[in-house]
Amino acid sequence: MWDHTEHEGFEIWVLAIPAFGPRSPEPLFHYSGYICRHAADAHLEGKSVRFHDLMRNYPGEGAALDAAYADARKRIDRFNATGSWAESQL
Repeated sequence: MWDHTEHEGFEIWVLAIPAFGPRSPEPLFHYSGYICRHAADAHLEGKSVRFHDLMRNYPGEGAALDAAYADARKRIDRFNATGSWAESQL
């Protein structure tokens, strides 16, 4: 189920995704999400920024959601500082 919060004038929507692979004692998760302005139609091109982490395994849904929110806040803070969603090319 999608979860959301707000940060610096943006909405952050995140979803924990069960990881596919060998069985483990604890369920592992990845995440997907998007960032948009309040009241934006996030399904229209250019109205949202999508992000995900399908490489790392997080030990539980809560850990995946925490990582997704931290990633989104970092992206928003970088956007507010630079005016661009692109990562630094340094």
